[in-house]
Amino acid sequence: MSVVKNTLQESYIFFLRELSRIEHELANLPKGNISVKKIGGASYYYHQWREGKKVNTVSLGRKAPVDLINRIKRRKTLETQEKEVFGNINIIVRAIDTQAVTVNEILRLFSQHKINALLIGSYCLSAYREALSLKLPTIKTQDVDFLIPYPYKGKKVDIESIFSDLGFSLGFNPDGSTYFTNGTFKIEFLTPEKGKGTDRAIPIKELGINAEPLRYLQMLFDEPLNIKRQGLAYSVPNPWVFALHKILIMKSRRDSSKREKDILQITALLREIKSRPQELRKSREYLNSLPQRWQKVIKQGIKNYLPEFMA
Repeated sequence: MSVVKNTLQESYIFFLRELSRIEHELANLPKGNISVKKIGGASYYYHQWREGKKVNTVSLGRKAPVDLINRIKRRKTLETQEKEVFGNINIIVRAIDTQAVTVNEILRLFSQHKINALLIGSYCLSAYREALSLKLPTIKTQDVDFLIPYPYKGKKVDIESIFSDLGFSLGFNPDGSTYFTNGTFKIEFLTPEKGKGTDRAIPIKELGINAEPLRYLQMLFDEPLNIKRQGLAYSVPNPWVFALHKILIMKSRRDSSKREKDILQITALLREIKSRPQELRKSREYLNSLPQRWQKVIKQGIKNYLPEFMA
């Protein structure tokens, strides 16, 4: 299984790199088409492109705009390549989806028992694609992370009992935090670190688990996205909060492959947010509401990954 997983991860990163390269080049290429009209025996060239429901037209005169034509052709070639890259990413996603127990089943249990938790990690990107139609490359991994508020507010639920019905068994990490695994998926629990912090897991007595405390996690509860689909009801962090949080914790990433994957996901998220004026405005307002020290780190990260976001 580890060989297959590593191969999928390597392929995923490769295609993310390709997607990032293509999207960066597309951002600097003109949209639309060149049309030609015959007027009085002479040929006149026009550049036309669509913005929403509006079609823009610019007259280019009688001389064929060779450079513009070539750049538009290049854009169409890249758009075809982009579809192929997304297709390859979807193949990887479907390969992982064939495993017996899916994240949807796990979410269904959380939804049925009204467990107060936030789904975090790579599965958020899938949720953003479905709920907000964000164009994001996603992959479903075997690690499923939930953020638990502390102190916990919710009814008492025996998580070990409900997960045992799906074939999951209880385990403990070295710090005492709880996880559940069925040999394929691993479900872990995190909680915001309070005060000076601790190297011990935090007991969530209402759920019968211990959660790992980490810094900066509290911000993921700001303006969460509540999703309802196919009989499921669950919450994920707001997309721009998710992206800004990833930048904030980037220094703590020791695994280079995870760090690279995070950077590519951050870039894709920021690019999608920037393309939506209302979301861009809200994200900037949120960024400016954060502590000055956090703002400094995040703004430097944005400058490194997608400088035009702050333009």
